[in-house]
Amino acid sequence: MNKLFDVAELLKGADNIEIFTHIHPDGDALGSAYALASALKKLGKTARVTVNDTLPKSFAYIHEVDNPVFTPRFTVTVDVASPSLLGDFPSDRVIDLAIDHHSTNTLSAAHLYCEPDRAACGEIIFALIEELGVEPDQYIAECLYTAISTDTGCFKFSNTTANTFETVARLCKYAPNGNFGYLNTPLFITKSRKQISLEAEVLSSLIFLFDGKVAVATVTNALLEKIGLADNETAGVEQLAKLPEGVLLGITLKERPDGFKVSMRSADSVDCSKICAEFGGGGHHSASGCFFNATAEEIVRILCDHLEKNNILG
Repeated sequence: MNKLFDVAELLKGADNIEIFTHIHPDGDALGSAYALASALKKLGKTARVTVNDTLPKSFAYIHEVDNPVFTPRFTVTVDVASPSLLGDFPSDRVIDLAIDHHSTNTLSAAHLYCEPDRAACGEIIFALIEELGVEPDQYIAECLYTAISTDTGCFKFSNTTANTFETVARLCKYAPNGNFGYLNTPLFITKSRKQISLEAEVLSSLIFLFDGKVAVATVTNALLEKIGLADNETAGVEQLAKLPEGVLLGITLKERPDGFKVSMRSADSVDCSKICAEFGGGGHHSASGCFFNATAEEIVRILCDHLEKNNILG
């Protein structure tokens, strides 16, 4: 499916629509999914968002809305690049429509609409909502601004394009006083003391490899327990390993019950999506992830071997 018109027509003919995001949902996943659900409701559709994971407190203004109970007849995924990111997804369920912006998408769906050049899935959803003929309101605008601003690092990342700014400029029409400053402060500036303590711990324990071109951060459950933070309160920690000057690839290991989630952030010279794809993950050129059922030490060794063998750092 390569035309947004066709996506809109498909949704117009559907009802009882359940929208899934990926596990460990970020601002783009939640903002895109809930914006789409709200737009579909404006068309008289029955729709809800399902996340097979704990919802982040920082995005409560998005997900604390009515989520009706019904028997789904049409399944949509938003911002989901691979089956492993769906978590406890019903094994007998067919994905009718997948909407994504990851070039590494490996989902099996009846219809896939993917625009890898979009900075965020939220950009696609905004265009889709227009194609559906729905007028956004403040809530939809807040959802989509959250989606786009978080996936671009508040417009700092290299994925930010003219279309990104044009989309956000149009969304500002629906914001109080014409801007989203009231969202920027909690999203990008204010941190709890516990979050600051976590960041201090992570930065002070960074491991530098390959003459400082690679930095590795590890967030263990023991560390979170010591500080008193829940996993869903650690948003943004993945950026820390990329902060030091000279680092081309920042790798963050976050402990899970059965291994570690690995998040990578890279300079333009390193395509971390290719690295993660080698280990069953994927994402974007400069922001990707994968999962290892191994110890932190084993993961670092495996990744270092891969980087050296393929001369990825030059």
